[in-house]
Amino acid sequence: MTDLRIVDLAGEARAFSDELADWRHELHRIPELSLSLPQTSAFVRQHLQELGIPFRTAVDGSCVIALIGRGAQAAAAGDGTATDEEAGPTILLRADMDALPVAEESGEPFAATCGRMHACGHDLHATSLLGAARLLKAREAEIAKLGTVKLVFQPGEETFLGARAAIEDGLLEAPKVDVAYASHVIAAMPLGVVAHGISVLSGVYGFRIVLTGKGCHGSAPETGVDPITAGVHVHLALQELIAREVSAMKEVALTIGSFQAGAAANVIPDTCVLAGTMRVFEPALMRDLVERIGELVRGVAATYRCDAQIEVINDVPPLVLDEAMVEACEGYVAAALPDAPQVGGMHNMASEDFSLVSERVPSAYFMIGAQPTDVEQGLPQHNPGVRFADEALPLAATAYAAVALGWLGDQASA
Repeated sequence: MTDLRIVDLAGEARAFSDELADWRHELHRIPELSLSLPQTSAFVRQHLQELGIPFRTAVDGSCVIALIGRGAQAAAAGDGTATDEEAGPTILLRADMDALPVAEESGEPFAATCGRMHACGHDLHATSLLGAARLLKAREAEIAKLGTVKLVFQPGEETFLGARAAIEDGLLEAPKVDVAYASHVIAAMPLGVVAHGISVLSGVYGFRIVLTGKGCHGSAPETGVDPITAGVHVHLALQELIAREVSAMKEVALTIGSFQAGAAANVIPDTCVLAGTMRVFEPALMRDLVERIGELVRGVAATYRCDAQIEVINDVPPLVLDEAMVEACEGYVAAALPDAPQVGGMHNMASEDFSLVSERVPSAYFMIGAQPTDVEQGLPQHNPGVRFADEALPLAATAYAAVALGWLGDQASA
């Protein structure tokens, strides 16, 4: 284990927990969507500047990437980046910070009133990482002897666009990232519980199918080509794909959530549009099923004399984590938060674009209970009435900092 003083982190974080809550409430009032987070990014940049932490922006300014430790001095003196040699061993800490197009009904005094809402807790994530930045900056002299901590405040997780955009803008380079860690608060999990696993979240393939036939009067269907009939059979074929080509021992869900065609009862339309999502835990199986979806859609459409176009809405692999990194992070978090119960085997059908990072570098992903203490059972994420406990903020900040300090310390002693 590391010789850095991980055990001191929680007490320090608790000492400024009121300030963390204020930061979180301010972010909560300005929810922004997808890849356009100008106010949120400005808030993060302001606090990094106050802490004296160098940073650069990416994704048109809505992503903020900061450095602490050995690479920070080089970044501050140059263009905001550092070479691999200048930085040494580098760990990435990631927080997402986009909101949802949900009108808030939480009743919180700091509730948003703009028709958007932090209904997934990303305001807590961004705040917690800022808290970790404060803890780590105070230890920068020690960190600089060991390597670099790279912090990323990421947009666009809810739309599965942000991680890919940040990676394309050089997130994992200059300096090269060796390992990564992310966390997520859970409103329906008791406050302070820490959960983790290896095969944690499913991959997601979102798609839109446009079937084009030939419109005609409903009294003479033989004069046209009916895309609705084709759409019905496409829907059935996709369900049969899961029922007949996927082992019952596998975990796969395929849902068509939108089926739209026509506007009049006596008119066969030109087009029928289906939109759906598939969730899969195994990367190879996901690739095979995506290929089969294309084959089935085109084949069934051709049978009914329709043209078929498939638009990919999102395509994110399963979140599969590095076993050694997860085990190490368990130890770091336990050292910093000895009273926090840890639960293994986390496994959920939700999806997360941190998987685009975890498939490139060894990663860990922990979930932290943030259920308000004044309720018996918290509402689920994305619910307009969901609430999160501010008390989770110093816990998540501590975990972020402990992982960074622990991993860098272990590299030095290896």
